[in-house]
Amino acid sequence: NIEKLKAEKFDGIPVLFIPGNSGSHKQVRSLASVALRKAIDDSEFKVHFDYFTVDFGEEYSALYGGVLQDQVKFVSHSIERILQLYKGSQGPTSVVLVGHSLGGLIAKALFTEPEFSPSLVQVIITLATPHTPVVLMDKETHDFYTKIDTFWADSRAASLSHVTLVSIGGGLRDVQVRAGLTQDTHADLNINSNAAASVWVSTDHQCIVWCKQLVLSINRALFDMIGPISKQITMDNQLRKDIFHYHLLHPSGGKEYDPDNLHPATMTFDMNGYWSDILKRQFTFSKGHVTCNHYSMIKIAIDDPKQRFLTLDAVRMSADDWVFGCKVTKVHKNTRVCEEGENLSSKTSIIPSKGKRKAIHLDLLEMKQKFGYTHIVVHTPVYTEDTRVNIDVYNPRERRISYAVPKWINFWRQFTVVEKTVQGAVFYNLSLTGIDHPWQAYVVKADPSQCLSEDEEKPHFGLARFITPWANDATQTLLGQGGNFTNSISAKLQSSRPPGSNDTTETPQVHFYLDPACTYTIKIYPSIPQMMGQMIRFYAPLLLPCMVAVIILIIAFQMRRIESSQYCQSTLLTLLSAVSPVNVVLPSRMVAYLLALGPLAAIFPKTDIEILQSSGLDFGVLPIMMFFAGLGTVFLLTCLAWGTILLCGSLAHKAVMRWATRVSPHEVVAEVAVSTLSNFPSILACILIALGFATCGSLALCLGCFCYFLKLFKMYQDYLECLVKRAVGLRDDDDPSILLGVNFQFTLALLWLMSTLLNLPTLLSWSRNLPHSLPLPADPSLIHAVIFCGSLSILWQNEGKPKVEKKYFSVLAIILQGLAIFIATFAMVTIYRLSFAISAVFVVLTTHQLISPNREQEEQEIEEEEVVDNQTAAQDTPDHLSAPVTAESASESESEYEYQLNIAKKKVIKHKPGVIKSASEVTDTGFGSEGLDWEYEEDPADSLSDESGKENVSNIG
Repeated sequence: NIEKLKAEKFDGIPVLFIPGNSGSHKQVRSLASVALRKAIDDSEFKVHFDYFTVDFGEEYSALYGGVLQDQVKFVSHSIERILQLYKGSQGPTSVVLVGHSLGGLIAKALFTEPEFSPSLVQVIITLATPHTPVVLMDKETHDFYTKIDTFWADSRAASLSHVTLVSIGGGLRDVQVRAGLTQDTHADLNINSNAAASVWVSTDHQCIVWCKQLVLSINRALFDMIGPISKQITMDNQLRKDIFHYHLLHPSGGKEYDPDNLHPATMTFDMNGYWSDILKRQFTFSKGHVTCNHYSMIKIAIDDPKQRFLTLDAVRMSADDWVFGCKVTKVHKNTRVCEEGENLSSKTSIIPSKGKRKAIHLDLLEMKQKFGYTHIVVHTPVYTEDTRVNIDVYNPRERRISYAVPKWINFWRQFTVVEKTVQGAVFYNLSLTGIDHPWQAYVVKADPSQCLSEDEEKPHFGLARFITPWANDATQTLLGQGGNFTNSISAKLQSSRPPGSNDTTETPQVHFYLDPACTYTIKIYPSIPQMMGQMIRFYAPLLLPCMVAVIILIIAFQMRRIESSQYCQSTLLTLLSAVSPVNVVLPSRMVAYLLALGPLAAIFPKTDIEILQSSGLDFGVLPIMMFFAGLGTVFLLTCLAWGTILLCGSLAHKAVMRWATRVSPHEVVAEVAVSTLSNFPSILACILIALGFATCGSLALCLGCFCYFLKLFKMYQDYLECLVKRAVGLRDDDDPSILLGVNFQFTLALLWLMSTLLNLPTLLSWSRNLPHSLPLPADPSLIHAVIFCGSLSILWQNEGKPKVEKKYFSVLAIILQGLAIFIATFAMVTIYRLSFAISAVFVVLTTHQLISPNREQEEQEIEEEEVVDNQTAAQDTPDHLSAPVTAESASESESEYEYQLNIAKKKVIKHKPGVIKSASEVTDTGFGSEGLDWEYEEDPADSLSDESGKENVSNIG
């Protein structure tokens, strides 16, 4: 066989495995090895599968969408080449595609290629594929998803009707791609691994390709699709769907699907076997070593409302045909028997347990009125060993319980749903009304009590299953006695309820298969930790846009403060005193509502708020909660950034100097070079832009962010030096304008940091291609690097201090708030738009500092005199009337006051027309103790005495 492969002679069925993000071609080994072993041992037609795989070099396709289209073209050519390897008229005409993660999306995208023939692919199996994007980090990924969804929506019923598409998700353990994102509206079957029959376990994102139970189920389905004549995958699309449905969702019989012989329609019974009538409503019988056919008959008595439903729970039942409906009975050897029964075993479901376990639910009223059955017969074949069957006949009103879940505010308080189950009961169905949102999470407990002692070598276990009706999703846990069993199951959604399905879709349910030897108490309580986990799982990507919007709002309020008092308040004080979700949430909701109306909906793109609502993830207080979370995160980030500047700034500066000293032979030259880049930001901007064009824009952003924090460290160091010199008497006062620049530049540095984080995936993709000397097909971060570095050359001038004498700061604040509203409306899901919003902030600030006119002289003097008067009035206020302030706010107010007073002193020195400044000078700390002497020329329009002038100045001082 190896020699045949080396000679490129293939005669099997081709299967192509497509890896996903950073995936390896070696991930196909589990599927291929199991298929080979099954072909050797179990193949009916002695046919095998040839597994091929694609090597993408472990590209980060989830982080950078620019490589996706190239991967699609490569796979398209690979399929054509694979089919060319098979020669002869009996060769395959199509290839089975198995895609892991984004590899499944590549498989779907093949049909969008104009040169690709749709007939080359009949079956697509996707494993943990995000058919809905996890995070849209760039526009290429967004366009890629849009193109695929549009094409499949238009062509699914036409050119793609022959394709069988199956999507399998990993379930709870997959933290990279949650279960709801693996649901595909165009798939023939959507299921999670924890709900798949004979799998019943959740897998993480990587484990899904080598999970033994799942790999076996997939290979069994593929082998059952082989046609007996063609020895290839059958062309019957409906048969392929039935096979997948049987193996993954509802296997009622054995490991092979044979629709003609799976469950015979009727069966002739052995009248000489052992027959028994079950008269009790709850009954359990066990069969050890069965030496003859055993038949247990359950009479249908629809007149009794307590006998309307039947549940059979069979443990270790090896027979595929074991439940039948009997229409006519007769007496044979003094025993009531049934000659022939109609097979009901196709309604059987295999349920999780330690060993093979089957269950069936029958509506006895329907069995009687629609089919005319008089008895239900349970058949235990000869040679069966250790079989146990639990019989439960009941009124569905007593067992189907609808319970409104308690509010989350009750925390861990437990609520009793069922005080005590019926003795001998097997099945309960608990419908949980009120679980409509993914953030909700509850714990349902079934504590066993009063268990009858049973002398069994193999104990019987109960089972609890949480089922989501609108998705093939189920989680389960065993119920038992002892400390090894928690006897509790988490009730939380993995797929949000489809909008508008409240009246058409059932509520989530918990199915209990109980041990009839025990009675149970069923309780429920909210789980706060799991609720927090659900919030993180579903809504964590929304935190980053909220953080960016909060930082932009901080800058907007700082601009308003500069407009009113010509001072830039610190980031922390602005965050705690001015920023509120109301500034963004309500306007964004109004904008989204207006854009969804009539003609505007056709012009503007779909808002992200509408996307969240259509996916069932939005609820009333979600935006407010996320913005409060953004406020808290920005607060922590600000504290961490300040701590980094204070503690690590010196180390970073020394590291830069050490590196510069290696480049330059003299330390003085290195110091001059580093200070030149700081004092002449245009040179630094040109270097970073050139680096971005030569390598990657994201790399320029990272280095620029590092330089930004070095600049902040240097500015804060200068401010501390001023304070020290003033404390030791080397200078009379400090320069509060330095702190003005620190506050202004620090908020911009946070915004730069956020943009760097947003573009970091591009840097990772570029570094992946670096060993191969391959550039990125398109660099989405380059335009942002150019804008940021170009803005740096302007914003770092004047020693980093904003030009407070400019006009229109209030207009600038309005524009910035509009950008924050834009983020809340259009960039909560489409994350890549955040970078454009941040770039717009830098463009607006830079343009304002460049072209905005200065304030007129008279307006400045009036404002400055008002500021000084207000400060004087504040100083004259008695201590017992002043409000208590914190140390941080007091330091902030003192710096602001000194800064404004210095501005006022400089402006007073400038004389008005008709005023001659006297020889009295103004000191650095205030006006002279003698006051200011003013001499006025004769001016009839402005006749003031020296006394009035002195009085005015003394009031100011």
